[in-house]
This record gives sequence, C-alpha cells and structure tokens, in this order.
Amino acid sequence: MKIFSYLRIFLLPFSLIYFIAIKIKKLVYTSDFLRKIFGIEIFCSKIPVICVGNIRVGGTGKSQIVLELARKFIEKKQRVAILSRGYRRKSKGFFEVTSLDVEKFGDEPVLLKKNLPNAKVFVSENRKLALKKINEEGETDFILMDDGLQNLKVHKDLTIVLIDRNFFSKNLIERFLLPAGNLREPKKKIFDYDFVIYNKKFDDLEIPENDEKGFVISEYCFDSFQDLEGNFVSLESLKEKKVGAFCGIAQPVSFQKLLEKTQIFPVFFKTFPDHHFYDEQDCKLLIKFVKKFGCNHLITTEKDIVRLTKFQNEFKRAGVFLYYAKITAKIYSEENLIHKILCLKEK
Repeated sequence: MKIFSYLRIFLLPFSLIYFIAIKIKKLVYTSDFLRKIFGIEIFCSKIPVICVGNIRVGGTGKSQIVLELARKFIEKKQRVAILSRGYRRKSKGFFEVTSLDVEKFGDEPVLLKKNLPNAKVFVSENRKLALKKINEEGETDFILMDDGLQNLKVHKDLTIVLIDRNFFSKNLIERFLLPAGNLREPKKKIFDYDFVIYNKKFDDLEIPENDEKGFVISEYCFDSFQDLEGNFVSLESLKEKKVGAFCGIAQPVSFQKLLEKTQIFPVFFKTFPDHHFYDEQDCKLLIKFVKKFGCNHLITTEKDIVRLTKFQNEFKRAGVFLYYAKITAKIYSEENLIHKILCLKEK
C-alpha cells in the first residue's frame, strides 16, 4: 500500500489539471456573464437546502450526521426530505425510498429510511432534477442533501463540510488533489462553507465548545446491539461470547475501535470494500471463518446488515448468530447550527 501511495506522486501533473479545471468551473458558475454565454442556469429551491458533504473521497460519516440532523428537525415537528445519490445502487433515475431494497436505492438511503420512517428519502444522480421534483411535490420544510458540496448547478442555503483525522494527516495522498491524492478541493476551502464539523469518531480528543466561526465537534456513540429480528442484545452478554467481526465500510478502523471501546475483542476481523454487495460466496467465507476460529457469533455494522438481509437464512442454517451495532453521531454544542437552519424558513 505504501508503494502504491508513492506511485501516486506521478499523477501530480493530472492533479494540476484537475485544479485548473475546478477553478475554471467555479469562475464560470459564479459569473453572470459567463453563465449567460454558456446557457447555465443554477436552480434555486423554494424549500431551504442544507448540504452536508466533504472535500475528500472516502467516508467521513456524512450519513450519520444527516441522520442526526434529521432527527433533530423531526423532534421540532419539522418535515424533512433527504436527497442522496444512492451510491452503488443498481438503478438509475429519481426515486423515493419506499422499501428496504438496497439494490434499487443503495445502502445509505435504505439505512436513513429504516431509522427515519417519518422522513421522505429520495435518490437521484441528478441533484438539480431531484430538487425540482421535491419542490413540485412540496410537503416538506427542509431538504437535507447528503453530499454534493462541489455541485455548482444547485444553490444551497446552508453548507456543512465534514472533516476527520485524515484532514490533519501528513500522508501524501491526504495533501494532494485527485487523482494523486484524495482531496476534491484544497483544504483551505473548508472556510468557504458555513459550518465545519470535525467528526472525531472514536478518537480520544478533548471536546472543545462550538465557536463563532461555525466549528462543531461530533463523535460516534454506541447505541445498541441487535440481532436480525431487531431484538436487543446486551453488551455484557456479547462480552462473554467468542465473537468474530466484519464490515464493508470506508473506514473499518472506526468500527474496530468501537468494539475495542466497548471491550469486545473479536477473534477475527474481516473487511470488505465500502458499499460492497454481499453474495452467497461472501456468506460461505464468513461461515468458514467462524468454524476456523471456533466461534458462532458474528458482529457487523447496521450499514452492512441492510446489505445482508436476504442471506440471513444462510447464517441461521450454519448455526451462526449475526448481530449488528447501531451507531449514532453525537453533535456537541449544535444549538447555533440548528438555530441557523431553522431561521432559513423565515427567509
């Protein structure tokens, strides 16, 4: 992996081209004159749009933050619509998430709908078209857009950029723009957005107070463990069991740290690619691991479990008990953020 990282240095000329391209694009979209020449129209939603995104590729915990913000609004009797791209879904076009069909809607939108049955969740690869349709439908007070900070075709009323420990990394790939590095934009661009949320996940850092510059801290919090039927399983009972663990998320280390933080130490930890669609062979591999290490209890994430539902009988027949960790994001001193969003309704 280190060799691969250093080889990416040879892509630096393409990163320069990428930088010039985003500069030109920004210039065109921010100039009335150039927009008229190229026939570009920026869509302005009548319903306030709050965009939650990041400046790097890879997971920073956007969906958990979107989920938590939506919960806050619903608690305040606000009607919320969530718009996601539906990454890795096998369908195309605009859909409202009406079932837990992961292949049609994608794992993250399904996870959002599962936890927020009273919110409307939509998927579309075309944000502009999707926002138009949501506006036509009405019946919502706020639109939470999961990702899309770099999409200049739509106006956002409030922008939230997420960063994590990778933002402070001295690793070369965390310092350069695509394709040599992981950055979609230069790091200094975070100050162009309304709020910066540092998602510390499970890092042991002191939690500062929210300041006037819109810097907010969040962290992952353990909520519960559940089985495939949704029954709660006590943490103490899992500590006493010999368990294995697996996940297919962007940063599996975060999940591993959760387990360690809760004093659960799996005898094996198997990782899959982010948004991985599990198949029968994957299930057989996991069952093989279980037998090899002499355990019959498996733990994964809630995001993974929505991709595994149709294979639950495979595990049952093999005598394997499958559990998932329900994880929430706690946003510290979020009052200023929530207040500014609610004020958007008055404009």
